[in-house]
Amino acid sequence: MSFELKLAFKYYRSKRKSPAGFTAAAAIVGIAAGVASLIIAQALAKGFSDEMRDKILANTAHVSISATDGSDIFNWLEIKNELLKNGNITQVIPTALESAVLLSANGTSYAILRAENHEPEKENQNKTETWNYELKTVSIGAELAEKSKLKPGDEAELITIEADDTTRHTPVRVEDVFRTGLYEYDSTWIYISPENYASLRGQRNFVPAALNVSVADIYKSDVYAEQIRSAVGEKYRVIDWQEANRPLFAALSLERKVALAIISLIIFIAALNITTTLALLVGERRLDIAVLRTCGAKTGSLIAIFLLEGLFLAFSGIALGVVSGVLACFAGNYFKIVSIPAEVYSLRYIPLHTSAANILLIVIIAFFVCLLATVYPAFRASRVKPLENLRNR
Repeated sequence: MSFELKLAFKYYRSKRKSPAGFTAAAAIVGIAAGVASLIIAQALAKGFSDEMRDKILANTAHVSISATDGSDIFNWLEIKNELLKNGNITQVIPTALESAVLLSANGTSYAILRAENHEPEKENQNKTETWNYELKTVSIGAELAEKSKLKPGDEAELITIEADDTTRHTPVRVEDVFRTGLYEYDSTWIYISPENYASLRGQRNFVPAALNVSVADIYKSDVYAEQIRSAVGEKYRVIDWQEANRPLFAALSLERKVALAIISLIIFIAALNITTTLALLVGERRLDIAVLRTCGAKTGSLIAIFLLEGLFLAFSGIALGVVSGVLACFAGNYFKIVSIPAEVYSLRYIPLHTSAANILLIVIIAFFVCLLATVYPAFRASRVKPLENLRNR
């Protein structure tokens, strides 16, 4: 171990009763607070983004296909078979959505009927003729069930609008209550079987309004969407999940960058305490510096001593900040501290997702800021004149 490192570590461990001791402690605490705050802020932003993405992808299509004129897709089976020839497409689900009003004993609620045909081989078995009076089973979102005070087994009524602007009243029975985790879905969605949906609309067979496509790699959905667009032609509109949710994820990305920039200022301000501490130490150790210069210590060695002492302070603060930040994220997830109003943010709870890459980036930023803070006092120490200080002694 070089004498510069030994001396720097000795100075770092020495107890100080001067103002330098207070500023050193303030520097460590300030850097730790800045690093911990950055880790928590980035984990919060990443957790919100990941949770929104996972909830959206779990309940909506990777790529959605619909007619440009808004009409139903009657040749959906032909299109599906053609798309499944592409090895990157894993699933094609015919889907229909329709606005409705759910009428219960406790009032009325706006709802969206959603039907998905997972068994196309049964497409020709929908031949119900008494659809006006048949009691149909549905699954409703948890928030909608709570708002309507409905539970499995209860009966209600669906009001839909027909093509000729007349209203249709259909009795239904709640078979199940589901929860997706997204408030907009849980408060409006009603799942109905494709057979019952076709019956409700007076159709013999289920005809979808959209095709929901699942792809092998969700992050290449834009590439696959372009391939699908070429396959189906201009008659159909093709939108992938990234394009459909681009404003949301762009806003979340901007939020993370702004938080990184703003909270980095905390680290910068804390790093100034390192500059102050080293400047005070240079004043206190003028005699030590003079003796070292007299004994043959070079300018580079003096600079290295104070640079290393500053970096010891920085590493102490960074290490404390990383440990505090990770523990805070763990506690936040364990106790589910970050609870938010679902009506505003769609989610009831935001997990804190830490990642090694984000923590490493924060550590690198903190290290370079602290390194810059040590440069001036270290060079100042190298300019101390030994003869003047020994004479004044």
